[in-house]
Amino acid sequence: MTRTPLDSNSAQEDLSLIVAIRSGDYAAFTLLYNKYSQPLTHYGLKFIPDLPAVEDCLHDVFVWLWANRQKLNMHTSVKSYLFKTVRTTMLHWLQKQNRLLGLDPGDEPGYPFELQLTPETLVLHNESQRQLKKQLEGVLGSLTAKQKEVIYLRYYEGLNFEEIARNMNLSVKACYKLMSRAISILREKIPGSLVILIILVLFIS
Repeated sequence: MTRTPLDSNSAQEDLSLIVAIRSGDYAAFTLLYNKYSQPLTHYGLKFIPDLPAVEDCLHDVFVWLWANRQKLNMHTSVKSYLFKTVRTTMLHWLQKQNRLLGLDPGDEPGYPFELQLTPETLVLHNESQRQLKKQLEGVLGSLTAKQKEVIYLRYYEGLNFEEIARNMNLSVKACYKLMSRAISILREKIPGSLVILIILVLFIS
């Protein structure tokens, strides 16, 4: 997925907001929050299916950003920076919950990144569509958390592989492998012509 001129304009606007925020412009800070709070909330819910908890984490992220505004120095896109910061906050929250429950995070083979088909995702008019939904739910269960996250960030949030790699603390090569394997799994279970359409439908939920 290549960046369109609209993407570039948005990225430049984001950088302009950061410059203003560094100088103490609270209105610019509010604009940045309003632009990204919804997509960041959706992303956070993939890790923690608890809206109040996600909202608390997001609040912490933006409080930290404002408190440290003079130190902000973006080496990547602002969007990528925010997604990485929220991801880190979500994982820290999960680690804290494990400690409170007496669990050893080292026992966990990975981390949660859940994608579910909601009634709003697919309008099911007949039995064949209900069967498709059941098939899609099975496909989701075949993907690892990291495979789901790579596809979500690539197809729904439009991040490039370099940004995804930074976000997930992986190499670009590892991200390509995750994507390739995920697509292969989808193609094994779903007719090839439907794969991309299904990806776009699934990861909006």
